[in-house]
Amino acid sequence: MTTISIHLLGDTREFKTNELIPVTSLHTGRPLRRVALEFRVPAQRVDELNAELKAATGDDGDLLRGADTNWSVSEQSYSYTVGAQSDVYTYKVELQEGEDLQASTVEVGGLALPPSAYREWIDREGKYLVLTFVTETAGEEDQRLEELVVDRNARYFDVIRRGISDTPTRMRFGRCLWQENDNGTKRHNLSLVADEGQEDGESSAFALLNQPQLDRTTEAAVANARALAVLLDELQTQGVLPAEAADRVKAAAVSRELTAQEGRQFSNTYDLDQYWD
Repeated sequence: MTTISIHLLGDTREFKTNELIPVTSLHTGRPLRRVALEFRVPAQRVDELNAELKAATGDDGDLLRGADTNWSVSEQSYSYTVGAQSDVYTYKVELQEGEDLQASTVEVGGLALPPSAYREWIDREGKYLVLTFVTETAGEEDQRLEELVVDRNARYFDVIRRGISDTPTRMRFGRCLWQENDNGTKRHNLSLVADEGQEDGESSAFALLNQPQLDRTTEAAVANARALAVLLDELQTQGVLPAEAADRVKAAAVSRELTAQEGRQFSNTYDLDQYWD
């Protein structure tokens, strides 16, 4: 038996615990301590306790604060007995050592990006790492990032999450939104997924949402933009629109597969913060 201190129900409390077999962190690769404990709670505080335990569950949980270690809730159950004055609930809870999953820098393909907001988790099936973060770029750094995002020949990159793990993880870009700032810099909301080796058909059930309609709409929109650009150029340089110019406008308006750079324009947003939940 070991004793641990946890801030629970508004106070720091000591609990006798049984040590369980540690687990290896899927984020950092280090062993994480696990303990089991049992305690009793009066019925009038059950709702408050349940809310705290639920909040401490999962990768994004609000960890239970301990004296030297913070904890997440991995399992819990309860039973209750009816006493002479009030109901008493007996809780059995398993806790796992929590981790501070905040990267100081994300290195992608050799490019170091400091995040202003960061989150990472393991997908619901427990198969692979997913992370998303917000960062700001300018100049050559921004140009290099754009090259990485649109490079279809090098789909997977070595990614290092400094402050979490210095071991490179092979990851690909997922959704990559961007917003242009007034000072000429860009803010990016970048997602990365470590699913190398997974068949494309095994991806998220939402992967084909609004498809193929969305692709066709996007292609048509870009085609119209090209046509307008050609039309304006002809009007400016010739003053009239002869048959040859009309043919060029029509040819430019034929939809085709987008280049990676053209498709990137559809990831632009006026307010990047709307997509950070």
